[in-house]
Amino acid sequence: MSLEWDSRSKADEVVVEHFHSTVVEYIAFTSSLLDARKEQDRLYGQLLKELDKNSAGFLDFWETKTDWSFTFLFNFLLPCPYFHDVELFLEKISTLSDPDFLYHFFGESLPEKQIKELIKDPEKLMSYEDTIWWETDEKKSTIQDILKNLPDFRNSFITLLLDVSQSRIIKDELAKVSNAAQDSIDKVKSIDMEPLALAQYIMGKTFRRTSLYQVYYFIPSYFFAANRIRIFDSKTCIIIYGVDAPLVDYRKKSAELEVQLKALSDRNRILILRMLARNKEYGAKIAEYLGITTATVSHHLELLKKAGFVKEEKVGTIKYFSYNQEHAEATLKQLQEFINPKL
Repeated sequence: MSLEWDSRSKADEVVVEHFHSTVVEYIAFTSSLLDARKEQDRLYGQLLKELDKNSAGFLDFWETKTDWSFTFLFNFLLPCPYFHDVELFLEKISTLSDPDFLYHFFGESLPEKQIKELIKDPEKLMSYEDTIWWETDEKKSTIQDILKNLPDFRNSFITLLLDVSQSRIIKDELAKVSNAAQDSIDKVKSIDMEPLALAQYIMGKTFRRTSLYQVYYFIPSYFFAANRIRIFDSKTCIIIYGVDAPLVDYRKKSAELEVQLKALSDRNRILILRMLARNKEYGAKIAEYLGITTATVSHHLELLKKAGFVKEEKVGTIKYFSYNQEHAEATLKQLQEFINPKL
């Protein structure tokens, strides 16, 4: 049996804040710029011109030796909660111990014990199970080089981020987005939900949690496009969401798609749709085609009709059924967009 209760006293208030963050926008914009540099060659080229030789060299190393997105920087918002000052945020990152730095650098995906072992002996990496950070020999070699030269890597990394944050392109782009961010804040604040429910609504999922959050930060990002991300520990829950992303409760949408797909989760119903896609037919003819009773066919047709895949019309005293192709195509499109909205 599982047991969970709210152990807070009445004096323990939950802190809920909605705000636009310079640091979040800096991370989102930098990541989107580097991830899509081919599509944004003007901005990317402008950024390269503003970087000094060392930073440009480190950026070249980053691009050629890794496929990591700068969005992993969001992981540092918990140990370095400076949302409105990029320099303070980066300065705090630079003060973290090597194990803490790598723990958050790798998105908390590696146990701290393993990280300490790797710092002490990078050669151990070759005996560890593959991860997304080192799934090829080339990536393993890159990680080993980073571990062997961790102080230099950290200094070069922070210097690059600081140079990027001070570039004119970043400052110009950030200056353009405050109004859109505030509109998004007003929209989210108008939703009448408890903070946990609101966080789940924005993320479109139910959280598995082991403790109650004491602090919620809801942060819109102009440059985070249609994305959403949650960064959390036992006390703090940070929700970052794109201002252009429509607030959709994915749980509700997935339930709607479930109804549609359940209607298709039977071989006889699929055969019925195949038959009806060619000609209108009546129940007895379908039963004869499938070799099942008319009562069973009626049950299948009713489910397909409720889900919208079949249309019914009466000619004289006989009911004819036909395939609703428009609905079927729309359902498949919705499924594809739900699973992968980038397509």
